[in-house]
Amino acid sequence: SNGTMEVEDIGDVVVTELHHRSLFQDVRKDEFGSVLTFKMHDRVHDLAQFVMEAKHGGTESIRTIRHLALDFPYDEQIVAFPIKRMRGTDQYSSFLSECGSLRVLNVRTAWHVNLSGSQIVELPNSICGMWNLQILNLNDCEHLRSLPKGMRFLRNLRHLCLRGCWNLTHMPSGIGELSCLRTLSMVVLGGKKGFQLSELRGLNMLIGELSIRHLERVEDKKDAEEAWLIGKQSLRRLCLYFNWDSERTLQRYNDEEVLEALKPSPILQFLHIEGFNGSSSFPSWISTVTTVRVFNSAPEYIVGAQESTATAATDNPKGMLKALVLWDMPNLKGMLGREVQGTPGIFTQLQYLSFVDCPTLMLPLPRMPSLKELDVNMCPNMAWASISNLTSLNSLEVGNIEGLSCFPEEMLQNLSLLESLEIKQMKDLRALPRSLASLTALKELAIEECPKLGSLPKELHLFDCFNLVSLSMGTKALESLTHLRIQGSYATALPEEVKHFPALQKLDLRDFPNLTSLPDWFGDHLTSLRDLTLCMCPKLETLPSNIQMMTTLQSLTIENNTTILGCDLLGPRCERGGEEWHKIKHIPDRRLRNKLFVHYPVSVEKANTSTQFIPYPVDMIC
Repeated sequence: SNGTMEVEDIGDVVVTELHHRSLFQDVRKDEFGSVLTFKMHDRVHDLAQFVMEAKHGGTESIRTIRHLALDFPYDEQIVAFPIKRMRGTDQYSSFLSECGSLRVLNVRTAWHVNLSGSQIVELPNSICGMWNLQILNLNDCEHLRSLPKGMRFLRNLRHLCLRGCWNLTHMPSGIGELSCLRTLSMVVLGGKKGFQLSELRGLNMLIGELSIRHLERVEDKKDAEEAWLIGKQSLRRLCLYFNWDSERTLQRYNDEEVLEALKPSPILQFLHIEGFNGSSSFPSWISTVTTVRVFNSAPEYIVGAQESTATAATDNPKGMLKALVLWDMPNLKGMLGREVQGTPGIFTQLQYLSFVDCPTLMLPLPRMPSLKELDVNMCPNMAWASISNLTSLNSLEVGNIEGLSCFPEEMLQNLSLLESLEIKQMKDLRALPRSLASLTALKELAIEECPKLGSLPKELHLFDCFNLVSLSMGTKALESLTHLRIQGSYATALPEEVKHFPALQKLDLRDFPNLTSLPDWFGDHLTSLRDLTLCMCPKLETLPSNIQMMTTLQSLTIENNTTILGCDLLGPRCERGGEEWHKIKHIPDRRLRNKLFVHYPVSVEKANTSTQFIPYPVDMIC
């Protein structure tokens, strides 16, 4: 190193270099490109172990141990551990008595302490005397309530990991003096005492994720500006929590000016806001973030009258916002205030949008030219017709809408690129719009828990729609359909419309208690079918004779488990020597009676000339 790189940056370079040289394998990175885990080849591991043993004396000598990891169940106790010369421990002193060079655990020379996932409630004050400590990992310490007051004395601390410490209610002042800090997963504001937001001002080397809790304790905009988040160029995730409870309803809110003052660096990639009680809208700077997720917050709009189109465009001319998730927004009326005209730059690059539990959402959606995915759940007043403006939409999911018996016809118009439509838990839905026939690109239609739906267009993944007896709409819309699954139907026959799905490759029929046979046209029309599954069809006894002419059929599954009401009549008939065997013996992959029969070569030498069936048992759960 030339002396200008931080040790963490050097580590990233080393890991990357070793990966490129194939010493590390299966490197897994997070969404921001940071390495999370990697695997080491056995030979490389043996070499590393040999080097460590040569350097530290191996497992035979423990006087010079520098790294020690202990992993044992909570209900077991270590009785004896023969280590000598331990210089200072608390809870481990009974068995780590003498180990002068140990650098992990609570000794003055330690630089890395990992207590992640432990049951610890409070850290001892003695840990503040570990002046060489660089890494303190407390991730997922769910019972931890406070940090010791002397944390400011840990001058060499670089990583304070607090992710998942949701019961942490107090952090001492002085943490802002730790100028070496690179990781500070979470801070808990303490009002007039304890950790202050202004302590973040000098911590501009922070990387990764930062969560700030109890922002309702911030006095005013000036205090929020002291955090200087815009100067933290290496932060990738920012989570902001306001405590929105019944006590706050009697107080004066300053959430809007506080959030406005917490403007982060424009390279921030993920923003989570929770409990925000601003009454109108969000600050325009959210358009600079790639992904924004808002939970349990009060604004009526995403972009209000005070944020003009020009303002949003000035802050972020390219519109970096790609994903927007809005959950539990009781006052949300629309994405744009009524006074806002056109489509602000904030939405020009938006690709994913999700509304969940927004009961007052009623204004039309604006045009969003890049939107690919839309999810709408528990939004009973949604302006459904405005979905037709989303002409780039590929995927649409709608669920848990009470009182809606049918969608407006215009909802699906203009969605020529829509490939996936999922409708679930719509207990009052009785029919789908005829405009479904215009979805010529549709490849998947999933319908679940719609008990009153009696007639459907025709497609995939139909769950628990027991009144379904026909797919009565035109078939042109499903010419591209490749997968169809119907689960839960009282029909006695497969709907006639299925014969018009020329591209169908996979057909899955489950829970058809009245189905007695498959139609005669089955083998003649489904010429692209590759995979057929029949499950819980107790009255089904025979297969159509022309199924033996279906040369594309590669897999057949017939569940015949009597404990769950399988295909008890058909299953035995399809076994080798059974009445149906001659119809299916050409299919390479057949799953019958919890056995898998594979078309498998006897040997490598004979692979090109001779094959035989070799059965072996498998557990099958339908």
